[in-house]
Amino acid sequence: MHLDMSMPIVTLTTDWGEEGFFSGMVKGLLYSNIEGVRVVDITHRLEAYNIMTATFVVRHACLGFPAGTVHIVDVATRPPLLCVKVRGQYFFCCDNGLPTMAFADEVEDLVVLPVQEGGVYNFAAYNVFAMAAAKLARGAALSDLGSRPGQLVQRTMPRFIQQGDSYRIYVHYVDAYGNAYLGMTYREFEALRAGRQFVLAVRDQEVSELMSGYYQQHQTNDPRRKLRLTVSATGLLELAVKESSLAQLVGLKVNESVLLRFK
Repeated sequence: MHLDMSMPIVTLTTDWGEEGFFSGMVKGLLYSNIEGVRVVDITHRLEAYNIMTATFVVRHACLGFPAGTVHIVDVATRPPLLCVKVRGQYFFCCDNGLPTMAFADEVEDLVVLPVQEGGVYNFAAYNVFAMAAAKLARGAALSDLGSRPGQLVQRTMPRFIQQGDSYRIYVHYVDAYGNAYLGMTYREFEALRAGRQFVLAVRDQEVSELMSGYYQQHQTNDPRRKLRLTVSATGLLELAVKESSLAQLVGLKVNESVLLRFK
């Protein structure tokens, strides 16, 4: 499957920041080499070199695009450089663990992109990925871009682990509002809960009620109970604070954990 040449889409997911010139360089190259391209900025504000956060964003923000979309993911990028086909879409990234964490067993095909010996690849999105995307847009097959890889770097995102009748759940992402996305889906939570009451320990605070939204009131109407457990649009459990930042209030960060206990 090739790009739809009538309206090709290329997305950018990076840790470049908004102030630099990097996105301008890559966009200029894309617009100059892919006729009619639409470039979509997923984000340039990922924490530098944070592969876990990049994995979360790729998994939840990129896979909903139509087949044929090209995604350039530039976070902690170094050779070997890859093009990975998932759900009919093409992801340019590197073999740093992100592909195995983000796509698991959904990979349909992949190749290692050639890197010229002695070449300089400090900016792979510009030096390699953008031009390889242009080749796809001109009708090249994935196999035309490179060679078959060996074993990829294997990494997994810690989600939750059982500890007796409790579960330690890891934080996967903290958004711009300071809300924390947990590594357990609502369906998994309800299956484990089986109608029981629960307590979720978040540092020195506790949550014992699942809310339908940020603004729902606690059943006790206790103003001291600021934390809210709800379900995000990703389907994952989400911790939030009404009209405030959970990250600032509690200090919870990616890869930290909370403890879920059932009564």
